[in-house]
Amino acid sequence: MATTVLRPAATYRTGLYEWLTTTDHKKIGILYTFNSLILFLIGGLFALAVRTELAQPGLQFMDEATYNQMFTMHASVMIFWVVIPFLAGFGNYLVPLMIGAPDMAFPRINALSFWLLPLSALIALMDSRSAERPRPAGPATARWHSRPSRRVPGPISGSWP
Repeated sequence: MATTVLRPAATYRTGLYEWLTTTDHKKIGILYTFNSLILFLIGGLFALAVRTELAQPGLQFMDEATYNQMFTMHASVMIFWVVIPFLAGFGNYLVPLMIGAPDMAFPRINALSFWLLPLSALIALMDSRSAERPRPAGPATARWHSRPSRRVPGPISGSWP
């Protein structure tokens, strides 16, 4: 007597929902790359602000604290949210293909690691406490070395790092 295996009806995720909920290593690699390109544009805006200020001697568009914040955020965005995720995207896409694996070892953790990336960029780029303080307290107030400025007394403020 032959047996028939019952299979559930094929329900496929399509469109944007598929890309937002994927665990496929190739799609996650593409998402890493796309995220890096978007943050590359944001980092480029920071660089444009810095280069605009440096076009002529003296202060034209921003004060010293804002210039330091723009410079620090440009470097941070380019390193932590462009270069490193771009390499992670290539790794996610190519390494399973090169070793002949069908997928990454833990695909859901792989997807979670991608979704933590835009969240971390959003947290670093948005500092909600900056409007509440009398002195400059935007992102990267402590600058790249995370020391307080010698000219401004008080604790390090802002959310970066």
